[in-house]
Amino acid sequence: MFLIVMPSVCCLEAADEAEPPKIANNKKDSAEMILIPGGSFLMGTAAEEVDSQFSDTGLPNDWKKHTEDERPRHKQTLKPFYIYKYEVTNAQYKAFIDATGHRTPKHWNGTDFPTDKRKHPVVEVSWDDALAYCQWAGTRLPKEAEWEYAARGPASEDGKPSRVFPWGNEWDRRLSNNASLHAGKELVNGPDWKAWYEGDHKRKFPLTTPVGLFPQAVSPFGVHDMAGNAWEWCEELQVPYGKPKNKDEANKTMRSRRGGSWANVALHIRSADRQSATQTDLNIYTGFRCAKNP
Repeated sequence: MFLIVMPSVCCLEAADEAEPPKIANNKKDSAEMILIPGGSFLMGTAAEEVDSQFSDTGLPNDWKKHTEDERPRHKQTLKPFYIYKYEVTNAQYKAFIDATGHRTPKHWNGTDFPTDKRKHPVVEVSWDDALAYCQWAGTRLPKEAEWEYAARGPASEDGKPSRVFPWGNEWDRRLSNNASLHAGKELVNGPDWKAWYEGDHKRKFPLTTPVGLFPQAVSPFGVHDMAGNAWEWCEELQVPYGKPKNKDEANKTMRSRRGGSWANVALHIRSADRQSATQTDLNIYTGFRCAKNP
């Protein structure tokens, strides 16, 4: 009697499918972390891409000067790293404060965060505050290249740049927590933005939203809220691309921030956008997320 063994083909289709992102939990603060695989992408924005992006979003040409620090566009190759799936929340930051006695954000009620904002990203924290949290949690702040790669995804096989926004290349104010979403219209000039900002809702600032509220805006790697809600501190000094980030930098306190906030328009929601601030700066727009080596 002969037993004929037929080759199995039941798993061939599954092998061709992309595997879901690997999830881990950081023990100290129970944060979900996504493993970002090593890879390459084109970091920054070329001048011709800026022209197209401004045409698509209706932004005024005189604002293009704010994109000059995104050039030259250049290739970056990264090793695998973990990054938090969500921005650090008020609840997580309170646990850090309770454990260490660290100072609280000024808009809190003593050691209590604002009512009903448990799952909102913590804001009004300096770079130094964020670093202290990371040291407590056993993590670190992401590097600029890591942050942008996690937001935009890898370069395409045909060599085209990664996504403009975490969700794709087309701007839609409804896909993230940004100023135009709150205004109910596109804010494409300074006077309109100021009129919105100075409105009656100002007493409710900051207008953060719970993390993960915009699942349709998730990045190619499954990371949430990388567009709007809160600016996010990165590890390094912000210097022009191609210049070494060393201890001899003239201004040793200007740290990079990424992602834009609830108070920003499309210009700053683009994943290649860079905006620095002094590392001691405290404002109601800026929070952070952590990264960690595998």
